[in-house]
Amino acid sequence: MEIEDKKKLSITLWIFFTMAILGGLFFGYIVSEVSEGKELARLATYQPTTPTKLYDVNGILFSELYRHRQELLKFDDIPPHVVNAFLSVEDDNFYNHFGIDFKAILRAAIVNTVNLRIVQGGSTLTQQLAKTVLQNRKKTFARKFIEALLTLQIEQEYSKEEILEIYFNLIYLGHGTTGLSSASSVYFQKDVRDLTIAEAAILARLPKAPVKYSPFKNPSIAKGSHKEILKIMAKHGHIPEETVDKIHDEFWEHYWPVVITQSPSRSTVGARLNRAPYFTEWVRQSLEKELGDELLYTGGLKVYTSIDIRKQEIAEEELRKALRDQDRISFGMNNRYVGGADKSLVGLYNLFGSIFPVGVPYVTSLDEKQKFRQALEGSISDSLELLTILSPSENEHSGIKEYRKLSAIFARNLHVEGAFVTLDHRTGFITTMVGGSKFTPKNQFNRAMQARRQTGSAFKPFVYAAGINERAVGSGTGLMDAPLTTITEEGEGWSPQDISGDFRGMVPLNRALNLSLNIVSVQVLLRAGVDAVIDFASKATKVPKQRFPTGPALALGVAELTPMEMAQGYAIIANRGRNVIPITIRYVLDQSGNILMNREQEVRAELAAQSEDGSIQVIPEGTAYIIKQMLIGVATAGTPTAALRSDQFGANYKGESGGKTGSTSSYTNAWYCGFDPHLTSVVYMGFDKSSISLGKGQTAAALSAPIWGRVYRRFYEGSEYPSFKTNPDPVPEDVVGGSVCAFNGLSPNENCPRASNLFLKPDSIAGRTRAVPANRQCDGDRDHYRSLDLVNFLKDEYGFTEEELGKKE
Repeated sequence: MEIEDKKKLSITLWIFFTMAILGGLFFGYIVSEVSEGKELARLATYQPTTPTKLYDVNGILFSELYRHRQELLKFDDIPPHVVNAFLSVEDDNFYNHFGIDFKAILRAAIVNTVNLRIVQGGSTLTQQLAKTVLQNRKKTFARKFIEALLTLQIEQEYSKEEILEIYFNLIYLGHGTTGLSSASSVYFQKDVRDLTIAEAAILARLPKAPVKYSPFKNPSIAKGSHKEILKIMAKHGHIPEETVDKIHDEFWEHYWPVVITQSPSRSTVGARLNRAPYFTEWVRQSLEKELGDELLYTGGLKVYTSIDIRKQEIAEEELRKALRDQDRISFGMNNRYVGGADKSLVGLYNLFGSIFPVGVPYVTSLDEKQKFRQALEGSISDSLELLTILSPSENEHSGIKEYRKLSAIFARNLHVEGAFVTLDHRTGFITTMVGGSKFTPKNQFNRAMQARRQTGSAFKPFVYAAGINERAVGSGTGLMDAPLTTITEEGEGWSPQDISGDFRGMVPLNRALNLSLNIVSVQVLLRAGVDAVIDFASKATKVPKQRFPTGPALALGVAELTPMEMAQGYAIIANRGRNVIPITIRYVLDQSGNILMNREQEVRAELAAQSEDGSIQVIPEGTAYIIKQMLIGVATAGTPTAALRSDQFGANYKGESGGKTGSTSSYTNAWYCGFDPHLTSVVYMGFDKSSISLGKGQTAAALSAPIWGRVYRRFYEGSEYPSFKTNPDPVPEDVVGGSVCAFNGLSPNENCPRASNLFLKPDSIAGRTRAVPANRQCDGDRDHYRSLDLVNFLKDEYGFTEEELGKKE
């Protein structure tokens, strides 16, 4: 027995010594970790992350990028009632303990035991600060001991006021807010110094569970907790007990409608300086790919961009005003029309359907889900609002009222949207980028860069330019505006029509472009060839060929392009056919002034190399010259002229420019693409659901062109308009000048006013013909032609018989 007892004693001693050694090593590790003072040094040298700043082309700061926006507060900057609110909730014995409050730990243990769940914590405010400092460390058993020792070290090194100052600058309060300053901005849009007692009580509950008690994510929970915090503050003598209900009720009467209509994902990012949100987001995505998240959001970079913030804000203001006005107009018109069809025709259609086997129902602009939502909002919202008035629903009435204001009926949710983008065709700088009516959490789709829409007649300059490039037509070539039927790829007959429904007979090409005649455009495409038009448009817009349809309807703008792609094509025309490489980010500097990237320099080098090898000429200079002159003629005496220049539309633009309107079938999209000597801009307007009409008769000339005119007038307020005459484009060697009859594009005589005709010299490419027949004559009467050659032309080109023509002059 003695031997066994000695053996047990020996084992016990070995276990004791082993545990002592391990415990000593563990304690030594803890002491060494804390004694190094790394964490304490972090508190002493703490600086908030420096945001990346974005500057416009003139060096004006217009936006910032960061994860957490912080302003370091001094203790004296924080109102006493804010400090008292946090101490009441988080550490009511803060000024009496040495970092660890054993009394609070015991109290929490008892409360949690009674409730059989964790209801109360026992950690002090200093311990919370230590946890914040150590949050990047892995959660291990050792970390708990390090946390405790660091707490004691903080209490030893800093005064109570200094600890509070550090705490209020470092504490996380939800929605991306680090520190009291950023939280005050996100939750209440005010400075810390202006926080009220009620607002302080909201913030004081957030350190415990920022998501659970977020007024944006869980407003009901936040509201209930708010009253409890006020009661605690009253218990500790910080506010009179009888004022609790008054403070609570008055605060939520105003704050409840705010929180229930805010995005649950609202954060410091949404509250940042951002005067050009669509452009900023486009640049942010590019920088994130190039430089990575960490450097972008914490590196304090300086990003010099291409945007001109003054022009950007002009474009935003004018587009938004126009969209609001058009929203009211389109809403009214779409109430009278179903899917773009006159409702009065529906009854007639149904009558025919009861007699004849008409198998196709008329299509409305809303699908089943949308019709359900329309009925829901139109029929139930009134009753719901009445119910909230009659029941004790704690201000939910405010929420329903706000909801109704925002949604009304479903048709109003389908707002008219639009885009405005400007490209300096001399430098490639994107100087404006407006992607929609307003940049919000639910409306971040950048229509300027991403919305592919049918372009309508705005596409015609590419068709005409292809015809000129193929030597099939000249700027004054006469083509017949008369009924035309062609065969589609599906083998079906297709007859294009002009918007007016009239036919004008023989028309010069430049006048046809001025009037936007569809039938003439189709004829130019047939003369040039579909492949030639696609090839030309692809080069100008830098859009892959496969995105262009191959049927004759291509001439009328059925291809879907973005506003930026259209701006690219028009900018190259404005730049004499030479390449224009769009730039948003010019160059980026780090905090030390070192260049991290220089896109502007890269583009200049690329264009210089292209200039050397000739590839800078994206489209032939002669072709660009002719179509540019034709587009200047359109802006001067075509469909957009009145909209650009008259007071009726409020534009009153007096500068020189070129451009083209574009309206699509059923008035679903409205475009204006234009340029002056310096800048090319594209305006787009339409619904995001592309089948919905803007309203009968709502053409681009009435909608988009006036926006362009108003914006450009304001661009040059206080300065002279740039002029094409000041620095005219040189006439390329292959451009030949001539004259035609201004009425019909035939050869002129003494009875017919002459008009200019520009075309390219014939070359050796097989199949190309002279642009202007020399032997066609006209007597000056626009409706009667005496040329026998015209009879032959009509027979050969359109298949008329002699009987049909009647051999009339």
